[in-house]
Amino acid sequence: MSGLRHLLAAILAALALAPGAAVAHAFLDHASPRVGSKVATAPQSVRLWFTQGVVPAFCQVTVTGPQGFGGAGAAHPAPGDDHSLIVDLRGSTPRGVYTVRWRVVSVDTHRTEGDFSFQVGP
Repeated sequence: MSGLRHLLAAILAALALAPGAAVAHAFLDHASPRVGSKVATAPQSVRLWFTQGVVPAFCQVTVTGPQGFGGAGAAHPAPGDDHSLIVDLRGSTPRGVYTVRWRVVSVDTHRTEGDFSFQVGP
């Protein structure tokens, strides 16, 4: 039994030391408008930057807002930047709180998701 424990410990140690084993996920790095911010005027789009490249075909970003919000388009890649996505806001963007929900697949196929909000107002 002692030999089995040593073998298991060696395997776990090797997995822990494998390059990239623990950091292979695309997490939200920052956004514009900034996470939790209050902006005086509504943006025309929301941009999200991730810690790793993402595969836009497998990513989804939704934006919801106060009554009267005109909605948002589908997420699309930022030109020349595989770490970010852009969502264009359509129609009316009244004052109030907007919630951005994202689900992305990184270039190494790991899926992550999250959400944040920002506020439009004086």
